Amino acid sequence: MAREVCPTFLMALKAREFLFKAEDLAMKALPPGFAQPERKVMWTTLQLHYGDPRVHFELQPMPARGVVELGLHFEGPAEVNDRWAALVALHAPELMAALGEGWELEEWTASWRRLHRTWPFTELSLELAEEVSGQLARALQVLRPLVVEGLSAIPMPPVQVTASKARGGEHWRRSRERSRR
Repeated sequence: MAREVCPTFLMALKAREFLFKAEDLAMKALPPGFAQPERKVMWTTLQLHYGDPRVHFELQPMPARGVVELGLHFEGPAEVNDRWAALVALHAPELMAALGEGWELEEWTASWRRLHRTWPFTELSLELAEEVSGQLARALQVLRPLVVEGLSAIPMPPVQVTASKARGGEHWRRSRERSRR
């Protein structure tokens, strides 16, 4: 008896497969010569930034919650993040028009802020990765000028990097933010 083969676009993707597929499609959708962000992947979280990792684009499929989240995150000190949120709010009408529906600016934690949107899902699929990747490419193009402007106008305190004996390497120490989350 022959086994029925499910077309690729109907197959469920694992969270990490989804993340890399969406990233790959988004990077290919950017115009030639577009400034490439620096990249960090933490299992099923992708962070892209243009100079300061505390101001980054984040893509994260969350199967346990049935949601994919895409956003521009501000994860520095609260007073600095508030200045970032004010900059986004100042440009909100044109940003929201360019980004499309579903985006919101929010006070995410006691100190962190984000401009983000989500997609509910029951299964991570190639079709959803294509949709999300289009929004990631659009977000990079629309928001990068604002990020570059903010990085030069909003001073961010230096990041403290310390040696971790427990892990045998270096790690980020986020002063008050980690304890407030």
